[in-house]
Amino acid sequence: MFTVLVVLFIIVAVAMVVSILMQSGRGEGLAGAFGGSFAGGAVFGGRGAQEFLTKVTTVLAIIFVLLCIGINMYIASPPGRKAKSVIREEAGQPMAPATAPGGAEQPAPPQPPQGE
Repeated sequence: MFTVLVVLFIIVAVAMVVSILMQSGRGEGLAGAFGGSFAGGAVFGGRGAQEFLTKVTTVLAIIFVLLCIGINMYIASPPGRKAKSVIREEAGQPMAPATAPGGAEQPAPPQPPQGE
């Protein structure tokens, strides 16, 4: 399952990069590199290609984020492994009594007088 999610993630990432690069911006992007207005005009019309690429990029971005969340959830608790909390395990155990570093109880050192 993890491998399938990662492969889908890579495919969506590459498709998103391609769709972003094909959008025309100030420098006309890669859409102008494939024959100028011919690439967009023949298939989608003048403005249709830009709207189509914008919608494709939006859908791919949503899928990308959902795959990120899915992979993260899968890594956090894979199927077949019960999620456990170290804090809850420690809370159920009794605490050991505190002892002095020497092993035996030692009296506190005398305090110097405060007036001097």
